[in-house]
Amino acid sequence: MSSTGSSRGNPAMGDILRSVAVLGLIVLALWAFGKILFTNDTAKTIDPIDYAKVVEQARPVASFPLLAPTSLPRGWEARTARFDPEAWHLGVFTDSGDYIGLEQIKVSADRAVDRFAEGSKPAGKAEVDGQEWSVRSGPKGRWIYVRAEDGVTTLVNSSASRKVVERYISSLSTS
Repeated sequence: MSSTGSSRGNPAMGDILRSVAVLGLIVLALWAFGKILFTNDTAKTIDPIDYAKVVEQARPVASFPLLAPTSLPRGWEARTARFDPEAWHLGVFTDSGDYIGLEQIKVSADRAVDRFAEGSKPAGKAEVDGQEWSVRSGPKGRWIYVRAEDGVTTLVNSSASRKVVERYISSLSTS
């Protein structure tokens, strides 16, 4: 019998190390494949849109004064815009990757909060450009600003700071 190793019994140390290296490569390949397959970074996969065109088409048929930013700061991008006669949504990402969602919907403020700000809690009031907004704090550091007027609730839901959210609200216009 040879002393260098055998196909039976105890394997040689070189055989063990080769087996561990092969298994390590397999695990690494599976991890990389899973990361590619199951990673969903919406902010990077949705192309920017020209929200001004959507606003231009929606305003004449909207049953309420439709709000939209007059312009977006440099580096900010609109990613989603949806309109139907009873609701308007605009989703924007800031230059630092924070999300700001604008919702206008013909429901009560309580129903809008239930729908768009679940898990948020009252956090006081804020006056922005002479209008009073209810402020809510949400999960994961989100800020929600809510204002109801003439049967329409406007809700701004964001991961940005309050200062950024209030600057965004100040940019909203009906014309």
